[in-house]
Amino acid sequence: MSSSEHEQFLREWTFSSRLLFYSIIAVTSLTLPVLVLIMALIRPHRNSQYFPYMCGIIGGNFVLLSTVFTLVVSENVNVVYYYLPGFIICKFSAFLVNSASCFIHWTWVAMYSQRCIHVFFPLRSRRRLPRSTWNTLLIILLFSCACQIWAPITITELNFSHGNNSQGTYCAEDPYFSSSSKIIVLVESTITFFIPFMLTVLADISVLVSKVPWQTPFKLISADDLRSNNRSDNMKIVSKLNLESAEKRRINAIKRCLISATLTLVLNLPNYVLQVVDEFYSLREHREVSIRRIFLQADAAVYILYLLQFPLVPVNMYFLRQNITRSSRKLREKTTLQQEHSRSFQVLEMSNDQSRIPLSTTIPSPTSQT
Repeated sequence: MSSSEHEQFLREWTFSSRLLFYSIIAVTSLTLPVLVLIMALIRPHRNSQYFPYMCGIIGGNFVLLSTVFTLVVSENVNVVYYYLPGFIICKFSAFLVNSASCFIHWTWVAMYSQRCIHVFFPLRSRRRLPRSTWNTLLIILLFSCACQIWAPITITELNFSHGNNSQGTYCAEDPYFSSSSKIIVLVESTITFFIPFMLTVLADISVLVSKVPWQTPFKLISADDLRSNNRSDNMKIVSKLNLESAEKRRINAIKRCLISATLTLVLNLPNYVLQVVDEFYSLREHREVSIRRIFLQADAAVYILYLLQFPLVPVNMYFLRQNITRSSRKLREKTTLQQEHSRSFQVLEMSNDQSRIPLSTTIPSPTSQT
């Protein structure tokens, strides 16, 4: 590599590093406070079946962003590196980021899968699903940590230098594990990202396109059908407007979740694909400087796309909270209406009892009077 190419590559590397630094600072500074706010907003919905999943997703994103923020800040101020060796920071940060990412993705899968089961098996799901969703989250957390146990073993701090004036360190796989690094990265990316997000999208699509569930549910008929004497057993009478509104809200909610999952897939996919390709073809350390420059630019671009998913998390949580709030409000209105009907029925029974003649009362006949 000539000196001019070296200088050009060094300038682009410096520019990319600064761009990613300010991008991470901006995204984390914006997202972390909003995540805390959303966590406070969903606290009144602790009885919702989705509350533990929402807490898990928010907590996982908070840990991931906090770790990335601390890492990039410590690299520039050299505070943490003064107390801890660089290789320990690399191992610990890689384990936290990867475990949090895996936990977030599989928590989305668990939440969407539970909703899918509730749609297709509304009666059996109440009996067979785990009573405590927190136990499900604990299993996902242990599974995520087990899948990412390779990070503290293989990740370490490496040195690089270009001439006498440019040198530094970065976190990467230890050269000792270079023979197995390709398999590790491929398996880790598949378990952490590709499988959970494909399952999430498929669950949403199955709920969206399926008009008839696999199990016969309660049959809902409109008031117009009832007037035309279309009788059936186990009827639940609703108005036609409510039936259409409920179906429309259901479809809109599923579409919103499907769009959210697809958008997250699009924002994550380039970063994971590029890392896997780099692992197999060594683009970062390629002999031709032109390929290394292209990889440097592509790496910065896909990582910025990856960062854009985090501001969307509070937005998704807000819409889920709105759905829960609307459902809770309708449940309270329904319960209040049932209580009012029950009180009215009791009052009617009491009035009927008072107007009814007791059996032990003797009615005197006119002939018995003197």
